[in-house]
Amino acid sequence: MKIRAGGGCKFCATHGIDLAGPSKVYVITHQEWKAVKIGIGACTGYTSRLIQHERQGWQLHQARDYTTGAAAYDVEQAVLGRLHQAGLIPFLTSDIMPNGWTETCSAARITAAEVWAMVDEETRSAEKPYAPRTGGRPRAAVLIDAEAAAAEMRAVGYEPLVPYPGRTNATWPSRCMTCGHEGRPTFNAVRNAGQRCRVCRAKETQAKRAATNAPKAEETMRAAGLQPLEPYPGSQTPWRCRCTTCGLETSPTYSNVNSGSKGCRFCALNSATDERASAEVRAAGFEPLEPYPGRTTDRWRCRCSCGNEVMTRLSSVRSGTTGCKKCPRSGGRTDPATAAAEARAAGFEPLEPYPGKTTDRWRCRCRCSTAITLTLTSLRGGRTACGTCSRGPTR
Repeated sequence: MKIRAGGGCKFCATHGIDLAGPSKVYVITHQEWKAVKIGIGACTGYTSRLIQHERQGWQLHQARDYTTGAAAYDVEQAVLGRLHQAGLIPFLTSDIMPNGWTETCSAARITAAEVWAMVDEETRSAEKPYAPRTGGRPRAAVLIDAEAAAAEMRAVGYEPLVPYPGRTNATWPSRCMTCGHEGRPTFNAVRNAGQRCRVCRAKETQAKRAATNAPKAEETMRAAGLQPLEPYPGSQTPWRCRCTTCGLETSPTYSNVNSGSKGCRFCALNSATDERASAEVRAAGFEPLEPYPGRTTDRWRCRCSCGNEVMTRLSSVRSGTTGCKKCPRSGGRTDPATAAAEARAAGFEPLEPYPGKTTDRWRCRCRCSTAITLTLTSLRGGRTACGTCSRGPTR
């Protein structure tokens, strides 16, 4: 018995043929392959070996019941020994028949009746039969103590979350006692292969890789003008550094810096301190009404130089924005006085201040005293009269 490998009593085994329970010896034939095969098994239920062989085209020649699998096993082994000594087995290969090919022989060299005659002879010459077991076959759940199994799991670093599931190959929900990750290892994997938490294994692998790549990574960061403030955390993890140009702390990833990106987000104008951002918006004509929100694309409440309260962005200021919508701007923005002069030159008297954009509706009075709404764009397009003036006097 393979005690060191975890084996035990072959009659109490929970796998393979049940040596203490009823069994059969059978001889089957295959016409297409011209083969004869001997085998043993309980041959009951849906998983019967005979049913499995029938699906592959085998036909039963004859079978005999034995009170124990051990008696059937002895007869089978005796017949196989005689066939092997005669050089008759194996006949088929594992490519043709993956399971049971070693017990096959050629039908051209020996018939099924001759093989069955050997079975009869060995059965008659067999020793006193084994005593059959009383009751059902032992289960793995009975052979393994639940408390002992839980103790083994804790020794490896798992805290079971549910009682022992009853089978060594069943998943067992457990929590890693190191990182707290909840997994579903099997007791087989933990006991036989020493399987540990996959998260802890991944972290250890990452730590080993980081230790190997750390010297090159630190050299790359310093060459980019960044002084690391902590050990190398990995290529995709933000790495706290200090920029040697502006002196500010930043956290780029080694992967980005190694691919050519500028490491310091402040020097790259992708970000800014509150002091720098406030200076930039004041230069554009805005007074901050709250602290810098942190990102260039975040909306920032400010007051324009014209007194209007607006929500702007640092990215917009850096793109050239220098005032709010009500302020006169360059590049198509028109001063209210200029807009009013253009309206009067076209024959319209403004009834309200210029709305700010050339496409906004503007209430004015035509020379015919009709109040209308128009746009500065239409005036610049040549409009000089309202609808009433265009139709002429009514007859």
